[in-house]
Amino acid sequence: MMATCHDCGSPEGHFHERGCDMERCPFCGGQLISCNCAYRRLKLRDRKRYGPETNYLPPDVYTHGLDMAQGEAWDWQLDQKGSIPWIQYPNLCCHCGALWPEMFRVSDAEWRRYVQPDKRSEMLCRPCYDQIKQLIDHGTRTETPNKKPRLVRPRRSKEEKNRGQSNE
Repeated sequence: MMATCHDCGSPEGHFHERGCDMERCPFCGGQLISCNCAYRRLKLRDRKRYGPETNYLPPDVYTHGLDMAQGEAWDWQLDQKGSIPWIQYPNLCCHCGALWPEMFRVSDAEWRRYVQPDKRSEMLCRPCYDQIKQLIDHGTRTETPNKKPRLVRPRRSKEEKNRGQSNE
């Protein structure tokens, strides 16, 4: 059975209805209704004329959104660039491959501590995250063929390395 968008009802491979919360911006790839491309591409931001309280936008745009002419200009730019057809891509745990894992939150600092840089924009299921966290916090014994098990330890800081060299 073909999936349909939960917001506008478009079937996979078709375009979303304009204003759908699942529609992607063809310029940045983000969520169209919340990205800043319209303001940037229509040159509405002006740091000299407007302040941070309106996100450097004209107050009427900040309060009410694009007016009719600005909306038409933005729609024209979107039409020229071309809409992105809707395809449902499943969320997968990048460690075990679990389909549609339940989402959870940790602080950015914790995520950076335990998740390697190339996986930080990926999804992990909670059991895999907890396992990775435990392995890093407590170390793990690893075995490779024809080699003795070794304890995996965190890297030493520059201070620790320098102290070790000065004692030799």
